[in-house]
Amino acid sequence: MAKKRTYEFFDEAFLARLERLHLIAKRMAARGPSGPRRSRRLGDGLEFADHRAYAPGDDIRFIDWPYYARMERLLLRLFHEHSESDVAILFDASASMAPGGVMEKFDYARRAAAALAYVAMGSGQRAVLLPFAERLGPPERTGRNRAQVLDVLDYLAGVVPAGRTQLRRCVETFCRQCESAGTVLLVSDLLDCRDDMPDALGLLGQKNCDVIVLHLFSRSEAVPSLRGPMLLDQAETAQRMSVNVTDEVLANYRRCWQRFRTGCERACLSRGATYIAAPTDVPFERLVLMSLKKAGVIAG
Repeated sequence: MAKKRTYEFFDEAFLARLERLHLIAKRMAARGPSGPRRSRRLGDGLEFADHRAYAPGDDIRFIDWPYYARMERLLLRLFHEHSESDVAILFDASASMAPGGVMEKFDYARRAAAALAYVAMGSGQRAVLLPFAERLGPPERTGRNRAQVLDVLDYLAGVVPAGRTQLRRCVETFCRQCESAGTVLLVSDLLDCRDDMPDALGLLGQKNCDVIVLHLFSRSEAVPSLRGPMLLDQAETAQRMSVNVTDEVLANYRRCWQRFRTGCERACLSRGATYIAAPTDVPFERLVLMSLKKAGVIAG
């Protein structure tokens, strides 16, 4: 990270948070297996990852004998397993991610995407980032070196939200183009996606991908504070609607919002995907760790 670059939403504090996130993920990985996906994170590859205490039944070939000679303590050497599968991060770049030019959701999505890629690279995985809206955008592919995060930030800084969401079309393109994805992390507000979701997730399931859906939303979307006469714009179609926001209208909206969230979660569960609610006031570090733990990229 020696090269200095300036971003509107990626600053030195953000880079420091990424490094802390990597260290947390590294400690979690060193705790030992937590499920059947352990082989994706650490194995008998060539790149040293960390130590952990020896336990009866561990393969003695991986004991750090020089350390034992010095300290008379048995430690097991852990190595990154270099799987050929990628961690694919599909992030929503449609107009609804920045309604009225307010970038809260989209900037959060970009920070989360950068952090997901950074921790995946630090865990010995390659990442591929792809924006989607009406069509799938050009990919940014990484190696397994987390120092490449500056290239990821450059790439994300150049993505501009626009257009409608065509989730199924974008997933079809992804399935044709990306043969090596083992884990797919879908970051989206899921607006205008609900009808497409079952088919899109089904296509990913046919490729035997582990799919994690991060449902991004702001608190103002879930619990709006509007009152009185309003002129509302539909972000993706530019249609306008005049409405008088009363208590009854807000109560109906909250019921519709809950049905929308529940419907998205059920669509994920019906296709074997994991649904994670991702309000933008939750620190992105927590969201990233939860997502990668569920994906089996890190232990937990």
